[in-house]
Amino acid sequence: MARSPRKSAKSISLTGRLVRWWFRPRRLFVGSLVALALVVGTTFLNRFPPVDARPEYQASSQQIILTPAPHWIPPDLAQDALKRAGLDTQLSLLDNSLSERIAAAFYTHPWILDVQRVEKFFPARICVDLTYRQPVAIVKGVDGYYPIDRYACLLPGNDFRPSDIDRYPVVENVTSVPATGQGQPWGDPSVAGAARLAAIFMDSGEDEGSLWEELDLAAIIAPHDLYLPGEGADPEFAIRTSGGSVILWGRAPGTRHPGELAAEKKVGRLTDYHRDHGSLDDAPEPYMIDIRDWNSIIRTRLTRNARTRRVR
Repeated sequence: MARSPRKSAKSISLTGRLVRWWFRPRRLFVGSLVALALVVGTTFLNRFPPVDARPEYQASSQQIILTPAPHWIPPDLAQDALKRAGLDTQLSLLDNSLSERIAAAFYTHPWILDVQRVEKFFPARICVDLTYRQPVAIVKGVDGYYPIDRYACLLPGNDFRPSDIDRYPVVENVTSVPATGQGQPWGDPSVAGAARLAAIFMDSGEDEGSLWEELDLAAIIAPHDLYLPGEGADPEFAIRTSGGSVILWGRAPGTRHPGELAAEKKVGRLTDYHRDHGSLDDAPEPYMIDIRDWNSIIRTRLTRNARTRRVR
């Protein structure tokens, strides 16, 4: 079918008007400037690295500022946290997910109890507000020594020296092994109770010396029985002094067992005894010191010819 002459003429007329509208000196000049700017701008940007790769937007573990840490925290904590989490050694401040990934890296580290805040600053600097775990005891296990915090969570053993064993309560008579990895609870009610007991003697301060050291205590003795999590176990503990005397402590702090003296009351009895006698090992031979009685301390010789005496 032949094209309509009227429609063809109309199309040519419209095209001609567009050509005449564009090919005006002013419009051609403006179009040339836009094209030149695009070419020059692209060439200029290609000569420089992306903004997120510039040094002032890049941070490494050295630019991560942590909450001032106690002496037991390893100095390379930031580097170790990034490595454990599989994060790059160079971090871009322009990464919108960086704060969340940094928080997750520290939160999963065994030395960290909690992460309160992560903030990014320019030039490159990242501040992380942390709560650290505090070691309170060393568990003497079937195959070595394991440091734990007050929640019986396993701490990195490589960060401790053999000499550190003497600075913390040693939990003896434990036959279980950790059920999980570092930063997780041991999984044994006896170890959990021993951790709570150790914490009340260690909370007086690492730098000023703990009550554990002041009373010259040596070890927490866990019960022989093996308890499983969730069975409602409420084991009883004893404490051995450096001189060999044995203190019958009873159930761990926090127990709801009726008739059990409060932990503060028991600690008060021990400190009063130490003050009045100068030591918990004030006799030539070791004693068994029972502080569980509501009215008095009962002291018995740890010899074949045992003799019992009420101290108060």
